Amino acid sequence: MHITAKPCRSGGMLNVPQTRQQKLMARLANGDELIAQELAVEFEVSLDTIRRDIIALEQRGEVQRVRGGAVSVAPPSPPMQYRNSSQNPAVAAVVSRALREIEGASTLLLDGGTTLLAMAERLRPQPGLLVMTPSPWVAVACQKHGIEVFMLGGKLSPSGGINVGDAALLATTDVHVDIAVLGVCGIDPAFGLSADDLHESQLKLAMTQVAARTIALASREKIGRRARYRAVAPEHLDCLITDADATAVAGFNQYGMEIIHA
Repeated sequence: MHITAKPCRSGGMLNVPQTRQQKLMARLANGDELIAQELAVEFEVSLDTIRRDIIALEQRGEVQRVRGGAVSVAPPSPPMQYRNSSQNPAVAAVVSRALREIEGASTLLLDGGTTLLAMAERLRPQPGLLVMTPSPWVAVACQKHGIEVFMLGGKLSPSGGINVGDAALLATTDVHVDIAVLGVCGIDPAFGLSADDLHESQLKLAMTQVAARTIALASREKIGRRARYRAVAPEHLDCLITDADATAVAGFNQYGMEIIHA
């Protein structure tokens, strides 16, 4: 989302780096991208001044520089066992729409994380349905409802709570599924779907390669954010289900993916 350049009316306040940087962080929190040229005009400072502000924010781990400006960095998620699995309205809306989208699939490959766990808890058995997953939490939730489960083995990653590593990657090479459903730490039109953990990002990519259709689930706060590791390029995603509005996800239209608003 571009920031409309307009005259600055804040007087000398914006000559203070801390004040400018606080305003930049407020913009990012609102879902805006930082466009250096436009900010220099708006704040009535030099382009180099804005660049120094962005570098300072990047050194604190709060932004990631991109060509012409910066974007927000998704903070690492706490370990899976410490996350609140109760649904907020945004997650509930995304999950409800995702359940409609996977109707009729006989083989599902479900990622880990709280959104996918919420989905698994609402999934009901159907004749011939098989769920494959690297997540022990998702596997148990499905099994409680009498759904057949095949687990991808490997070392359990503490952050996302999924099995990762060579064993999990190898397991994906021998399967084919109708639909893979991925959770995200961040998803950005230029950077793609990203994860906090390198091994998790590698598994997410492997999951897309064995699925006839790949769906990403992202609540609005994940849109436009970049986690540490790129997992899947936007052009390799078939569908994005989100509660974000059309303006927030407009950058994904160029890739031809289906965007479903929950």
